[in-house]
Amino acid sequence: RSRSVPFEEIAFATRCCWATFYVDFCCCCTSKMFAIRVFGDFLHVLSFAVLLAKLWRTKSCAGISGKSQILYAIVFTMRYLDLPVNISADAFYLSSMKVVYIAISFMIVYMIYGPYKKTYYRDQDVLYNEFLVVPCFVLALYSSYDASPIEVLWTFSIFLEAIAIIPQLDLLCKIELVDGYVVCYLLALGLYRAMYLLKWAWLYYTTSYYEPNALFASFVQITLFALVFVRVFTMKQREQKSIYRVVV
Repeated sequence: RSRSVPFEEIAFATRCCWATFYVDFCCCCTSKMFAIRVFGDFLHVLSFAVLLAKLWRTKSCAGISGKSQILYAIVFTMRYLDLPVNISADAFYLSSMKVVYIAISFMIVYMIYGPYKKTYYRDQDVLYNEFLVVPCFVLALYSSYDASPIEVLWTFSIFLEAIAIIPQLDLLCKIELVDGYVVCYLLALGLYRAMYLLKWAWLYYTTSYYEPNALFASFVQITLFALVFVRVFTMKQREQKSIYRVVV
């Protein structure tokens, strides 16, 4: 049965994320491009907050793909391997966001496969992650601009993040109902990627510079999220029709 979202909890999570965003914005923002990036990071942290609110409030991970969350944990771990040696780069903001992404990603994976594993749709979430991880790694080996391990793994993380939502999309295609928490999570995550695409567009407009790998991955990711939202919209339409039939 679909669960409604306690909007006061979402509002509280939003206020907490907004406070963090405001502090970072005031301390670190020196350009419009960086402002876009910080706002995108705010949306990303908000998506984490909504997902954690669902897990803690409902004591359930129903509708969440554990496979996708594992991929996101891999993404941030591989992307931020330079954290120990690059901790001072861009000072407090970037370092703190890297730590937050890695810590929360693994926390979510633990909660899905640990305390709330009985509510996990294990029989539906069956897409093999190897089919996504291996091609991304091979592509990174050939398209990375530098042969150093850090650069290759960074490129790998960019490609993997672009398709990490596929297991979630696959799960959505197999279930009939999705709760409001999951919808809000996906919306915040999709808007986060849209902001990063806007960042690349602004960078190209102002400097004529673009990063082909990141830009390609962003377009792929936005396309996949469009499919996710179409699926969610279809599910919600069916849910409303079912409720209408019961009432009538």
